[in-house]
Amino acid sequence: MKFTQSQLRILEMIKNKNRICRKKIAEELELTPAAITKSIDPLLQCGVVLEAAQRESTGGRRAIDLSLNKYWVGKILGISLTPTSVITSVGNIEGEIFRTNRYKIDESEELISYLEEIIEIELEKESEIKVISMAITGLINSENGVILFSPHYKRKKINIKERVEKKFGISVLVENDVRAMALTERYFGTAKDSENYVVLNVSEGIGSSIFMNGDLLSGHGFISGEIGHVVMDRSSLRRCSCGKRGCLEAEASNAAIINRLVSMIKLNNYSSLKEKLKAEGSIDILDVLKGVKERDFLSTKVSTEAMVIIAHSIDMIISLVNPEKIVLVGEIFKENLLLSTLKLELQKVTLEEQKYDLVVSETLNEMHVYNPISVVRHNLFRKNIWRG
Repeated sequence: MKFTQSQLRILEMIKNKNRICRKKIAEELELTPAAITKSIDPLLQCGVVLEAAQRESTGGRRAIDLSLNKYWVGKILGISLTPTSVITSVGNIEGEIFRTNRYKIDESEELISYLEEIIEIELEKESEIKVISMAITGLINSENGVILFSPHYKRKKINIKERVEKKFGISVLVENDVRAMALTERYFGTAKDSENYVVLNVSEGIGSSIFMNGDLLSGHGFISGEIGHVVMDRSSLRRCSCGKRGCLEAEASNAAIINRLVSMIKLNNYSSLKEKLKAEGSIDILDVLKGVKERDFLSTKVSTEAMVIIAHSIDMIISLVNPEKIVLVGEIFKENLLLSTLKLELQKVTLEEQKYDLVVSETLNEMHVYNPISVVRHNLFRKNIWRG
């Protein structure tokens, strides 16, 4: 069904509100009851909108809420690419997840061919997929579905949307992973009631995304929010995945913290993680955070220094964007000592007049599962993703 502009505005409002009555729609869109009826009746007839339970009467006729029909939208195959794995999910726009899977990325595999193999496997298991949605690390042109540059995968200028649509005959959406995180926070997380917020993700790399005035800010060239590649220390010798030295990502990401800690241990500095490093050959961020919790001096020193650098990057975000909320995504923010260090350092560098809420994401463990689903929900009536 091809929607009119009035119907698209109504559908967008129903999607954002989850449930809303005709009267409220008319008031907010400044339309007459007759115009509302003319637009909504075809939506009810084709099944895209449903009449939900009646509200309690306040003295007159009971208002009937309208909601989207999740079955009309159908099932979504979500693909999240992390630096080390591909996470798949099958779900719907309501956030119901039916199935998930994880595939390890083998550096010897050609990435896009490997992705196509995974999609083929997933489609064989699920025959009712209407949309394939991808959230990918790197610089992504979400309008055309092109990977502009992904330093973790060493790929440039790949029109993945066109390639996958041609192979499988299913509409494809592609988005940067951190921008997708902002949408997950918007629809399923801590930013449901916010119109202006920033998500800061600290993991193997560092990225941010900006949600302003009810929409994602992609920027000219679709590379807004790449705060991980802002140089924080011009005297640093630490090289970033982008090729520069002293970037925020090279100084304060999980990988940076681990690399610095390992280097210091190998220089014979004491740490409670020394034996594990010797026995297993590596440590991960959860080992580091365990060291912080147990007050291992070296783990605490390296991690708190990273938090100070992150605080200064947040100060830049606050000064430039002035968001009402900053959502922190990452294992490192779940450690109380490190979060307290971050907040204390922010108090030192921000102005009293700069009001903002600093919150830790509650969806961290499910973030990669929900990200592609959130991208579809956001673009449901913004892009032509329906075939036939």
